[in-house]
Amino acid sequence: MEVREVRKSSEKRDFIHFPFRLYRNDPLWVAPLFGETREILWGRKSLLFQSGPHTFYLVYQGKEVLGRVAVGIDENFLRARGKKEGYLTLFECVNQREAAQVLFAAAEEWLRKRGMESLIGPVSPTNGDDFRGMLIENFTDPPLIFTPYNPPYYPKLWEEYGFKRYHTFVAFRYDLDRMPFEESLSTIEYAKKKYDFTVRPISYENLPQELQAIQRILEQSLIPLEYDYLAPPTLEEVMKMAQEFKRFIPPGFAQIAWSKGEPVGFAVALPDYNQVLKRMKGKIFPIGWFTFIRYKKTINRGRAFLLFVVPPYQGKGIPTALLFEVFKEGRKRGYTFAEGSSINAENFKMCREAEGLGGTPYKKFALFRKEIGSSSKENPLS
Repeated sequence: MEVREVRKSSEKRDFIHFPFRLYRNDPLWVAPLFGETREILWGRKSLLFQSGPHTFYLVYQGKEVLGRVAVGIDENFLRARGKKEGYLTLFECVNQREAAQVLFAAAEEWLRKRGMESLIGPVSPTNGDDFRGMLIENFTDPPLIFTPYNPPYYPKLWEEYGFKRYHTFVAFRYDLDRMPFEESLSTIEYAKKKYDFTVRPISYENLPQELQAIQRILEQSLIPLEYDYLAPPTLEEVMKMAQEFKRFIPPGFAQIAWSKGEPVGFAVALPDYNQVLKRMKGKIFPIGWFTFIRYKKTINRGRAFLLFVVPPYQGKGIPTALLFEVFKEGRKRGYTFAEGSSINAENFKMCREAEGLGGTPYKKFALFRKEIGSSSKENPLS
């Protein structure tokens, strides 16, 4: 068994193609697009990889790939949170303890040499939701867009190496045909009057101004107590992410709340493009775009993937009001199912509001963390 740092073109190809072999008999797995993956790994589509040193590892048995992982240091995160913590992302591995341990050991040594003292993962290579966390409960329902999906044996591989569960996240499911829209409306209107807030769709015509408001909400919401694995994005990062997403987010799927002239919360949802991507099998050409255009109108599921409320307004009905508008828009478009994910299990206020609108917890994800010490005084920020 041999672990290699990815350098050659053939190794880059192996890194991209390995999941296709690992999941080839899994009916729930949704193949990522080859071109998109290449841009994330070695192009300009990964805010994470652009934020500091990183590398990629493969483990081989002869010529056969058994696993892969990316490891790195997010210098923006280190500055914001004052930690010496590296990350793992894009982990995939066969159900073989030795293969996983070889990958983890290589990544850990790489980080220790650069002065890191702890290791967290899996995180997202785009600083989004894709690959953030690991599925730990419910391996029977299909994954929605940008939600982690992995074999059931992954948590054991991580825990056997010494990782501990660090944060747990809950996904809520909503049956849009049975949601109590009428009953919820009076409660929401009462909360709006009592706490003096309004909710409206985010304006794409005034997007620069709207994004400034969103960035202010994120700065106040991503408090270290609950989000110590994230750092608030800069306005430039928010704008870059918005450019990537806005063409895929229908009007009404992005809502913002205001109170006394200040932005206090927002929610964003996406159609579940996984329903179409599954048919494309990772390929745009020769008929991938035709498949996408043909089948995107058949999508009947959506996912609310961003929901943030500034601390002073939490527990005052704003999450319910935001999700109400998003889900109402989804039902208007013929959607029958929605997922709200992922909410930190320790965020009891948000979990209660998700359930109050008719949500049922049905999946769990986890971030893992390991103390690794340090074999170097090297400062990655110097």
